[in-house]
Amino acid sequence: MSSWKNLRTTVKDIIDLSAKSATLADPKANLFCQQFLKQAPNERTELIKSICSDHGLKTDRIYQSINFLANSNKNLDDFNKSFRLSTYDKLNVGAKPEYYSFFQNLARVKDGVNTLVKLRADLLKMLENKCESNGKLEEDLKIMNYILKNMLVLWFSTGLLNIQRIDWKSPTILVERVAQYESVHQIKTLTDLKNRLGSMRRCFIYTHSTMPYEPLVILHIALTNSVSSNINELIKRYKSPIDEDKKEFDVTKCTNAIFYSINSCQKGLQQVDLGNSLIKSCVRLLLEELPNLKSFHTLSPIPKFKEWLDLKIALRIEKKNDIFNLEKCFRQDELDFLREYFRTDDFAQLIQRIKGCINSSKFKKAIENFDTEKNDFLVKDNDFKLNSALVGFLTRACSFYLFYEKKNGYAFNSVTNFHIKNGAQIYRLNFGADQSENGWKSSYSLMVNYGYNLDDLDYNCVNYLTSKQIKVSDIFEKNISNFNSSKI
Repeated sequence: MSSWKNLRTTVKDIIDLSAKSATLADPKANLFCQQFLKQAPNERTELIKSICSDHGLKTDRIYQSINFLANSNKNLDDFNKSFRLSTYDKLNVGAKPEYYSFFQNLARVKDGVNTLVKLRADLLKMLENKCESNGKLEEDLKIMNYILKNMLVLWFSTGLLNIQRIDWKSPTILVERVAQYESVHQIKTLTDLKNRLGSMRRCFIYTHSTMPYEPLVILHIALTNSVSSNINELIKRYKSPIDEDKKEFDVTKCTNAIFYSINSCQKGLQQVDLGNSLIKSCVRLLLEELPNLKSFHTLSPIPKFKEWLDLKIALRIEKKNDIFNLEKCFRQDELDFLREYFRTDDFAQLIQRIKGCINSSKFKKAIENFDTEKNDFLVKDNDFKLNSALVGFLTRACSFYLFYEKKNGYAFNSVTNFHIKNGAQIYRLNFGADQSENGWKSSYSLMVNYGYNLDDLDYNCVNYLTSKQIKVSDIFEKNISNFNSSKI
């Protein structure tokens, strides 16, 4: 196996040969691709650092190019007539690092694009871990990431991608990849996998011609007759496929499509937006196959809501000012009941005790009897009034989190930002929708439906990107009516 130092020499050879002819560099580029992923992670890290430092931006060349233009003594008319092309060429060559041609040459050969995707995954990991104490090198690594990302955006534009439906008859390697890359709702058994690919389900993937057996994005869809409010109904784990078949009905009569899991499979394609176009492409394919479909919604997780709420409660207990008014998460009758129940009029003490309740095993157990379709408890026990008040509190707090909590003016929650940017609206919050351990730890079992109204997608998308307005349904709007938008 070649060491990273040998590959360092190979990189230089590729750059030197490509200056004469890209074809001359192909054998060396093939060699690099064969050897790169065989290196240990720490070896690949050192190799990426060396590429960055040996063949990165040359500031002296950039300075010379700019200085050449500044001292050209050409006025604008002369520049427009005869000077633009040659000047552009000089500036373009001077502003590009040497590794730009190295990346281009890798993309020419078999497995080259895949190698670059893996290389960027390593690069992102280096930046996330801040493994480089050298400030200049860290900045150069960020520049490399920026350049490589923009190259991948071009190579992975949606016109160059293939969309495929995956079912049980698809190539085994792709079926295995679907199970391997499922990060939202774990696939535990072969029967579980077969159910996810059954007649009442659809699974679509994007692939690239240079990576035909590597899914880029995977989208799971359930065909139903209502907007789903509980993830267990969609991923119910039957003991055998026969049990699942008994539950099926005529797929042509389905009126709703529920997108319940979307997975980006390649870390090296982070910030290369593929999920948006996959969803819209799948909608078109579904309508061609099943013209009875009337509505398209997601059933989506709400990552980091619990973490966010814990922070807000801590601020309130410490009586620190915050834009989020916790008192607005309660109706007046709920607040009166809770003050009497906990025997305190001090809100800081009250919210501390409420925090203890919502994190208790007793409340978690009570949620097992919560009917997500009726949005109510099935059993009205002695704690019914308390638990109902806690559910109301969590639902309104989560509504604030999704709608009002912002980052640079856009939705703070990454999943919300993704779907609203696609043109969707926040349709409905569902308490008790995900009672798995992960669902409880991330969002107190809450999930959200985003609605994809095909006629409104473009308008909603433009309105969000330009005016930062989030479209919501009448159902969801009731949850945020308590909050004074003028203070947000």
